[in-house]
Amino acid sequence: MSKTRLRELVRDFRIGEVAALLDAKRELLDVRDERGRNWLHLAAMRTLADGRTAADSISMADLLLARGLGLSDPAFTEGRWQATPLWHAVSHGQNLALAEHLLKLGSTPDYCLFAAVWNEDRAAIRLLIAHGAKVDDDSTPGETPFLGAIAWSKFGPAEELLKHGADPDAHNGKGQTALHLMLKKGSEARHFEMLARYGARGDIPDADGRTAIDILRRKRDPAFHRIVDRFATR
Repeated sequence: MSKTRLRELVRDFRIGEVAALLDAKRELLDVRDERGRNWLHLAAMRTLADGRTAADSISMADLLLARGLGLSDPAFTEGRWQATPLWHAVSHGQNLALAEHLLKLGSTPDYCLFAAVWNEDRAAIRLLIAHGAKVDDDSTPGETPFLGAIAWSKFGPAEELLKHGADPDAHNGKGQTALHLMLKKGSEARHFEMLARYGARGDIPDADGRTAIDILRRKRDPAFHRIVDRFATR
């Protein structure tokens, strides 16, 4: 019952009651849920609603950090990628005030751009990059946040990443660039025009030797024929 009660208090940002319960039962600080999340992860992933404020979320985080929970400790990992408290704030809580607070305290900014892309949160992308996140985060083999944005048809976040220097010619494990992915999905011509503006090359072959320019030239839609020569080549 103490664990259940503490979970409720943490998620409601009841700072004084959390402090009192942790003082009474210090062993509760080490509790993790089935996914390895501690109280800081749970607080960070809570959305701001029903009277919960950003200021309260920051106070809750500060209390838990002061009690000894790690600023960048992951709840779980996948290869080199880590589900840090900051990732929970960006991906689930969508709480940029708390995210900025954790970054200013020294949290690693990495591992979070994919989540910001998925949420189509361009402000989060800018915040993370401003605090040193690698725009071409390679913690997921064969992927970058930009390629993820293209694969998910999140073209606003894709352009935000390009503005901050993302490699428009990054490729996945199959040798496919963003252009290849867009051709496979049947993306609209205007999205190809965006990549052309950022200097994407159209002559990079995928694992089967096909280049985006070759595929574009075989399309019937004249809109694609008009832009094919805008793509950079060697």
